[in-house]
Amino acid sequence: MKQRGVTLIELLAGVILIGVIAVLAAPALGTFIDSQRRLDTAQQLANNLRLARTEAILRSQPVILQALEGDWSRGWHAFVDSNHNQLRDGDEPILTERNGSPKVRVVGNSRVATRVGFDSSGRPLNNGNGTLAVCLNEPAASHYQIAIAVTGRVTLRRDGFGSEPCALIVTERI
Repeated sequence: MKQRGVTLIELLAGVILIGVIAVLAAPALGTFIDSQRRLDTAQQLANNLRLARTEAILRSQPVILQALEGDWSRGWHAFVDSNHNQLRDGDEPILTERNGSPKVRVVGNSRVATRVGFDSSGRPLNNGNGTLAVCLNEPAASHYQIAIAVTGRVTLRRDGFGSEPCALIVTERI
């Protein structure tokens, strides 16, 4: 009976072909992973804003979603603001918390630069409507933006937006 198998040359040719395909596919895979990280961050931030608004209505108390260490990119937490000072004190419960990703930048315009609060009717505190952008690193642009309306409605928009406010962060970090 004749044996069938793969010769050493055929095996090496297959390994080389797989290596070439892997080298060509790696940049696309990295871009895809970065895109998914930005999408996940945008969806989580929008969902946590909606949660904060809903909890404020249900509890009839203000709820604040605050950036960790003043930077949305580091993450955020939501808490019940029982003493109405818009800052978290030790006795105020945290409703949710999320750590950011070092590879995803999130920046808010001046009204929502470090925190967003909702009153008992679900409206933003201090007329805190604004926009949070999930930014690309290069070029400085945003494909995801979370808009907070004057009524308190939170909307996640998925489109290519201009460089503002993402470009401001790039120039500030240099």
